[in-house]
Amino acid sequence: MAIQVRRAAEVLRYDPHNLTDLQRDQVVSAIKNPAKKIFIASEYLAQLKAESGFADVPPEQMTRAQMQEIAARYNGGPYYESDAAQAYGRGFDRKADQAKEALR
Repeated sequence: MAIQVRRAAEVLRYDPHNLTDLQRDQVVSAIKNPAKKIFIASEYLAQLKAESGFADVPPEQMTRAQMQEIAARYNGGPYYESDAAQAYGRGFDRKADQAKEALR
């Protein structure tokens, strides 16, 4: 899983355009730490869902298409409708059952 420094800074409530060297070092350190990286990514996913047209749908009731859209938004940001971001979303959908099974 990858997350950009800019996006991680936003999630951690820093202004990514005005990071001090210390703040940038803290953000980079956080995304190198697996547990912190998962926290940051999950917070970003929650933000994406809150901004979606299905914000009120409980996570366990989301459709595969909704999950695929969140994955595309995660990958593509404002360009989530691009071919690359849509391919990422489809890849997520193809592997979702496998990931769910691995967590059992």
